[in-house]
Amino acid sequence: MSVSLRQLEVFQAVARELHFGRAAGRLQLSQPTVSKELARLELSLGLELFHRSSGGTVLTPEGSELLQQADVVLEAVRALERAGATARRRRTGQVRVAASPSVVNRLMPQLLRQLEHHHPDVEVTAVEVDTGGVTAALDAGAAEVGLGHHVAAPAHGRVRTIGRDELFVIGAQSVLGEGRSVALDRLADVPLILWPREQSPVYHDAVLGICRSRGLEPLLLSGTSRVSGSRSYLLREGRAFALGPRDFAQSESHGVRAAHLSPRAHVPLDLAWLDPPSPAARTLMAQVRALVP
Repeated sequence: MSVSLRQLEVFQAVARELHFGRAAGRLQLSQPTVSKELARLELSLGLELFHRSSGGTVLTPEGSELLQQADVVLEAVRALERAGATARRRRTGQVRVAASPSVVNRLMPQLLRQLEHHHPDVEVTAVEVDTGGVTAALDAGAAEVGLGHHVAAPAHGRVRTIGRDELFVIGAQSVLGEGRSVALDRLADVPLILWPREQSPVYHDAVLGICRSRGLEPLLLSGTSRVSGSRSYLLREGRAFALGPRDFAQSESHGVRAAHLSPRAHVPLDLAWLDPPSPAARTLMAQVRALVP
């Protein structure tokens, strides 16, 4: 076959981005490689797929028509890869779990311990992702099951809310005070560290909604993929605060403490999976449900 899958992937990426540099970054290829692969595809088909000018790159009518076929071919290949991965997992008893930062310190260790004790034949790999990264990990085939808060349904699977986790205020003693709970409207002058909205829009908006319902229009500090991450020193120095479930609150215990919100607030704990789940995935999901009150 003169047309390769890489050429189709390059064609699809350039068609989506209409920019060779962005397409190269998306594919993690060099821009000259993208240009060469596209030129080879056009030569094989005997067609010009894009009009290139100083004003930008646009699809030709033929390119628009063939893009639909390229999408069908690439989706069929991805479906084949997913089916192969499912068959392999069914045979080996392996399952990969995408876990957000807010579940990796308490729920995931409990889950792994229980599976090790009761189902030693199930081999689990924990795929730790950033906030909002569970669905992307499932869609990319990096995991078959996902755990997190406000998780969107994967393209080829489902999501179900299995519990609620209390949201805590995390910060230095100088910010939170001595009490076990904190009224958010007291923190009007302290910035809130929050991941960028595009990373997890529903979760982001839910956190802001909780703040506003308690009389706080927060000053936002964002730009990191995790709630604190490289800016955690701001928490320790009393220059910012964060909001997160208990798992995250425990992980940020060095130099800061966690307090209940007043009144308290909760976020949904979601379980997502790819269809059809393998026997190992079913076993893991049943164990998760048993652990969550």
